[in-house]
Amino acid sequence: MTHKPSLKMLVGAVMVAILVGCASVPPRELVQRNDHGGLTAWYQEEARDLRMRAEEMRLMGKEYEILTPKLGQQSNLVQHCKNLEEKYTKAAEDAEALAKLHMEQGKN
Repeated sequence: MTHKPSLKMLVGAVMVAILVGCASVPPRELVQRNDHGGLTAWYQEEARDLRMRAEEMRLMGKEYEILTPKLGQQSNLVQHCKNLEEKYTKAAEDAEALAKLHMEQGKN
């Protein structure tokens, strides 16, 4: 099976991306300066990144459907990807809402 090493590397890369993504917090200096324009841009960028991660999980789920030979294992892996896709999408929506709030605050 030539797919095992590449599949393991793919899973490892995703785990690193998730850990790095979870460590992401708004820049404190922007909050301390009350820089709503900067925070608007930061949250918009965060939303774009999260949407890209959601799309990566959607595509990975499709790959698992093709590459995983055992049906029980396949459904678990596919469901895991769908769960992450949903969570990343929800996080992107939250980041967009925060960007909108900061944009409105910046107008005041």
